[in-house]
Amino acid sequence: YWSKAELQELLIQPKPLSHRRKQNRLTKAKTNRLQDANNLMDTAPDKDKNESHGGLTKAKKNQFESEDVKNVAGKTPNEDKRKRQHGHIMDTKNLKHEPEKQQDNDHDAKLQARPKASTAVNQFPFTRDLTRLTRSRNFYLYVVELTSATANNDNANAKSDTDTQSSPQSPLQWSEVRWKDLVINWGRNTTFSNLLDMSTPLHPKKENNDNNNKVAREKSREEGMIEKKLILHCLPKAASTTLRWACYKNQKESCEALDLPYPQDPYGYRNIDEFFRAVKVCDDIHHFCVQGGDANMGVINYEGKGGSASEEEGDDDDERDPLHFIHMVPFRNFDDWVESAIKQIFFIDGGRDDCGRVGKILDECLGYRELYMELYPKSVLSLLIGMAFDARGNGISHKDKHHIMLYNYKDVDSVMTKVSEFLGMDPLPRTDERLNQQIVEGTCPKEISEKFHECHDETLMNADAIRGLEAERLRRKKNNRRMKTIIGRDRQKEKEGSENS
Repeated sequence: YWSKAELQELLIQPKPLSHRRKQNRLTKAKTNRLQDANNLMDTAPDKDKNESHGGLTKAKKNQFESEDVKNVAGKTPNEDKRKRQHGHIMDTKNLKHEPEKQQDNDHDAKLQARPKASTAVNQFPFTRDLTRLTRSRNFYLYVVELTSATANNDNANAKSDTDTQSSPQSPLQWSEVRWKDLVINWGRNTTFSNLLDMSTPLHPKKENNDNNNKVAREKSREEGMIEKKLILHCLPKAASTTLRWACYKNQKESCEALDLPYPQDPYGYRNIDEFFRAVKVCDDIHHFCVQGGDANMGVINYEGKGGSASEEEGDDDDERDPLHFIHMVPFRNFDDWVESAIKQIFFIDGGRDDCGRVGKILDECLGYRELYMELYPKSVLSLLIGMAFDARGNGISHKDKHHIMLYNYKDVDSVMTKVSEFLGMDPLPRTDERLNQQIVEGTCPKEISEKFHECHDETLMNADAIRGLEAERLRRKKNNRRMKTIIGRDRQKEKEGSENS
């Protein structure tokens, strides 16, 4: 007797030479297959127990015939899969009815965001396993927003339509979004509300209800839970000065093990080895600031000490316990971010030569001061997701867990406080201070922003995960040298002009 699997193997057709000959073969194969099934049915015993040694029972025959009715072209459900593996894609009427593929193509072509809807999977944030993803576009990020009750304390009854998914007691609304949706839809005019429209709301429960955060952390350790640390990616024109100063003061007051320098940057802010040393020795600190968008700050794909940190005994990062890092990246509208960065440059340079220096740099599409395309939040996410895929099984930090979270930079104080409380941490002090807000009136000519958009608007829309990290580091290093060369020439001309006058 033939088993059903052997019968299915008979259905594999050679690659058709023409549409007509293919259809003839399929029709003939269908007729022969049904005839073989009838012959086997005539010779097979009637009892169902004979199915175990290869016989076709009446039930199996009926199932076999019903599959033929459903597959108009005479294919079994597994036939397309086998033929795709061998390069034989059948051009039949069935193949033009692929709703999932068609929907995905329509999604990419029309640049439409997914509607906001509740989900029954991964109801709690920071639980999705990202290590099993094989494509960067399927990478998931979390989005956090303040509920209306938190954002508008003076009007507790005012609620927006998006608050219907939140618990009245919860000050935060959590969502998740695919990186693919951000790649396609995040453009110049994208706002934080648009970002939420691309996301799927979650319905979390607080991790612990203990009023004493230190007791709650100790309880989590006893239960074997991985301790969480918040990494604040500081980006220009997104409250970076406030966060950097808060992290520095927190380290200076709470971590005696660090020999902090006088400058305002927190320890490990621009040095990856020093960062992981701070994480290890400052056990009571749960908020760490890093320079966002720095390709040398491999906070996700760290491969061990590079020699820049102190060689103290027991200072190896390999000796510490695994940690769960939650990367907090601020969101800001692209056009607003560009205009704010240009205004900052005008303030720092004093409107020198009608912003001629930054204009010369933008003629080469290079970055200057705060105005680096690599420092915009979407570009920073491209770098972090590239690091996440590079870290699979590589380096020391693969033992850690990593998740990325987006928040509205305007709500930095409230978000930092509420997220810390949600995770059972003491909030980071001084996030309510507003630094670098007093800026003189005036900005650069309109042509400066036009030059920047001409250089980078296409880059914004095509930003995807950076896979060639080493090549990206070399590209940035080369561009930095070119930028410094232009500045050097400009300063030389200014010096010669002042001497002649």
